[in-house]
Amino acid sequence: MYSSIKNEYETILSAESRAVIEEVSKIAEKYRIKIFLIGGIVRDLILKNEIKDIDIVVQDDAIKFAYILKENCDCEIIKEQNDLRTVCIKFNPDILIDFASTREEMYTSPGILPKAYNYGCNINLDMKRRDFTINTMAMALSDSEKYKLIDYYNGFEDIQMRKIKVLHKNSFIDDPSRIVRAWKFKLRLNFEIDQNTFKLAMDYLKNPCKNIPLERIKGEFLQYFSIKNQNIYNEVIDNKLYKLISDNPIKKIENSRLREITKYNKYYDNNLIFILCLIINSDYSLHHLNLTAFEKKVIYEVRELMKSPTINTNDNFEIYQRYIKNTDLTLYIYYLISADQSILKFLDSLKQIKILITGKNLIDLGLIPSKNFTLIFNEVLKEKLYGNINTMEEEIEFVKKYFVN
Repeated sequence: MYSSIKNEYETILSAESRAVIEEVSKIAEKYRIKIFLIGGIVRDLILKNEIKDIDIVVQDDAIKFAYILKENCDCEIIKEQNDLRTVCIKFNPDILIDFASTREEMYTSPGILPKAYNYGCNINLDMKRRDFTINTMAMALSDSEKYKLIDYYNGFEDIQMRKIKVLHKNSFIDDPSRIVRAWKFKLRLNFEIDQNTFKLAMDYLKNPCKNIPLERIKGEFLQYFSIKNQNIYNEVIDNKLYKLISDNPIKKIENSRLREITKYNKYYDNNLIFILCLIINSDYSLHHLNLTAFEKKVIYEVRELMKSPTINTNDNFEIYQRYIKNTDLTLYIYYLISADQSILKFLDSLKQIKILITGKNLIDLGLIPSKNFTLIFNEVLKEKLYGNINTMEEEIEFVKKYFVN
């Protein structure tokens, strides 16, 4: 068994982070509290990956330990979560560490958040509640066991085999969001999903539970879709992962279309685009997900465009009228679905065109305010969209020629 990861700890983790952890460890030893690095950081140390988050589990009450730290070193408690006895602490220089009390968990109903109990339990009991073997490992930070790799579920071996493996057969029944997480680690770490784990996922997806909170699923999909991989959406479709959140997704997204849209998209992350592609046709998702008003607006706009009749792609005014009232995100998603080239034409050159004259200009020309003003503005806009006029002076001359007696 691989017994120590001291070398990885000292070479992969930054000197600043190690200095903070060493200070925390000394305080823990002083108060005879056992603490451990846990989960993702241990996995990434073994893989020699960049360390982004530091998680420490306390074989005691983490919040009580946080206040001990505050009394004994320069740190600031950023956030407490009393129900789970977790706390986030900021150390200088700007190092954040999440501390969690060891605990056990019980799932009283499939897919529902588990009930936590037995806080401060032995670390081997805490490991039982985790998702995959590669995320169960811990590294001791106190006493004579310092740097020891604690690995009750053969996570180190699975890392060597590059396998993602659940801890027990009910893992996905307890928490279906773990299915998305499995594929996230598959792509992020370039691992394979263990054969039995894959079967358990596919068995669950044959008849996914409908009475589960979809927000956790959405959160996992957002993280999954943030991975830079050109086939990331199609993996969800091919493996039927979409069934966790939608009953009617957009089936495929062509990579060439996504590249086209990326040229225009400056404000929206692909993960939001992909999520909406999953649920755009699903009334079930629309009613059961806690969507923002903006997300709902985009969904309804895309649905309307999907029902709209074909337009004359050579008529700039018709294209402009079709798309000008829609959000950019709506147009991006609709293009991914339809490949309608008129959208690119609108985004390329038509969207930026605006008329410059106002109602005051028309009154100054001797026209009386009426519904005809709308007709005049539309005619001026047409001329600009067709490239016949460009400046405000040309707009005024056009109005004089055709609408002023």
